[in-house]
Amino acid sequence: MRYFRSAVPTYGELCEQLDAAYGYPKPETKTLRTLPAVDELPSDADGRIYLAVPDEYCEYQLPKQALTALLGQGLAEEITEEQYSIALLSDSQP
Repeated sequence: MRYFRSAVPTYGELCEQLDAAYGYPKPETKTLRTLPAVDELPSDADGRIYLAVPDEYCEYQLPKQALTALLGQGLAEEITEEQYSIALLSDSQP
């Protein structure tokens, strides 16, 4: 697994690009999108979302290109599993 965090607008744009490229939503499979919706992801007080992505998915051409660009521009940050776990715990606190 690889772990990332980014601002909500950055993640939203990424989802829109990947969904369009892969032809989502797909009624035949009842699949609505390539990645989880923002409201399904942990977030922090700074308005960043946290995402865990399988290694294999990160190697597909389109996600790999997008990740390379986002990371290179500083719009997304690759984080450790520990940082992701802390975000999960913090997000579940009242």
